[in-house]
Amino acid sequence: MRHDTDRVALTHAAVDALFADRVDRGITPSTIYAVFAPSGISFANGFGDAGSGRPPTIDTAYRIASCTKSFTAATLLIMVERGLVSLDDPISRYVKTGPLIGPDGHPVGPPTLRQLVTMSAGLPTDDPWADRQESLTGDQFAALLAPGIRFTARPGERYEYSNLGFALLGQVIEQAAGGDYVATVTDELITPLGLDGIGYDADVAAPDGVAVGHRRIDDTWTPLPFSAPGAFSPIGGVFATPRALARWVGWLAAAFTNTDDHGQPLGHLSRRLMQSIHTPIPSGPGGRAGYGMGLVVEESDLHGAIIGHSGGYPGFGAHMRWHAASGIGVIGLENGTYSQPAGPVSRALRTILDELAVPDDEPDLWPETKAARLGVERLLREWDDQLAEQLFADNVPLDDDLDRRRTRWAALVAEVEPADEPLPLIKSAPIGRAPAQLAWTIPGRNGSLRCEISLTPQNPPRVQTVRIDRG
Repeated sequence: MRHDTDRVALTHAAVDALFADRVDRGITPSTIYAVFAPSGISFANGFGDAGSGRPPTIDTAYRIASCTKSFTAATLLIMVERGLVSLDDPISRYVKTGPLIGPDGHPVGPPTLRQLVTMSAGLPTDDPWADRQESLTGDQFAALLAPGIRFTARPGERYEYSNLGFALLGQVIEQAAGGDYVATVTDELITPLGLDGIGYDADVAAPDGVAVGHRRIDDTWTPLPFSAPGAFSPIGGVFATPRALARWVGWLAAAFTNTDDHGQPLGHLSRRLMQSIHTPIPSGPGGRAGYGMGLVVEESDLHGAIIGHSGGYPGFGAHMRWHAASGIGVIGLENGTYSQPAGPVSRALRTILDELAVPDDEPDLWPETKAARLGVERLLREWDDQLAEQLFADNVPLDDDLDRRRTRWAALVAEVEPADEPLPLIKSAPIGRAPAQLAWTIPGRNGSLRCEISLTPQNPPRVQTVRIDRG
């Protein structure tokens, strides 16, 4: 299956709808999303007030919280490529700690850099606590480690998300590079890649300013101060505009299509390593998800590998997500504490990929399913009561009045203005999960319609469900 990136703009209205009401529902003071393809940002929109009295733009910077871990992992791999560190080195080679105490109270061996960067070091999940530690100095971090570290599993045993692990990797980067973590990431990645609009403090070069983080107290959004860079910046310290973050993600995604490493700060094989499953996540979709290196990888039966990461911080929520094979992705940034834009971002990317999917072969369908698709398209363009009666099973008018359907479909057709004739099935992004089920797209002048039908088991079968929405 391939995905037709030239049709991304057809999904604008559907994606807009996923984000448009988040401010009205009190989830966040502002939200900005951007849809991107290998050629750059395809479309974007912002809602609410980012702190400047107007909606955010793709040049407004937000904290991206734990999406920062991709920068930390990439910088660590630069050190690996140069032979300055090995992923199989124990953390004790670079950082001094107190006793390492296993889940049974007995000592455990030090985790390796590989285990830390793939979230398999055995350290406990620590989001709320770690998010408040960013500004610790090196001495304060050393004092925190001196009494020892507790483990919930033996290193290498299983997945558990740990921020402390990435703070430790920040110390490794400083030891290997011989300089400050923030300066190293800036010199090795941000500057060489021309990522204007990305930095580690509120002075980041953002043409439309920096969003102010907020926490909701009772019914009021209360602004929060920014924390300064420090020992925990490797876990979530980056500020980024959607425009700059899309360029960063595009560079990561290009590892699957461009193998020319000349002039690249990190080779394509190392970037692919970041975007490969190393530690399975048991709670992932269908058990087919895992942590890579600073990134999460999910395997979709239909579309293949989906890469991304979420971020939550006092005052902010973030999510970045992209399709490995096509380079199509979505970014969502918000300035409400732990606002979790992962939901709309995930749904947006799924909507886009379903819309743009071009299978190698037509799905295996009943002839009646193919005929029903054409019948639905005829009704859309010009309603016919007799055709509707022949096409639909008896439950359809009982489940939703036909006059109501006709009125709604006519409004959708007026909005989208589809072509006069249906596309060949293979060109309509068809998805058939069973012979009696089909989803497909009807493109138009002003977007598209996404349609889905299922047929009854009777002979001859008839349409029992039909759903039509803006694509």
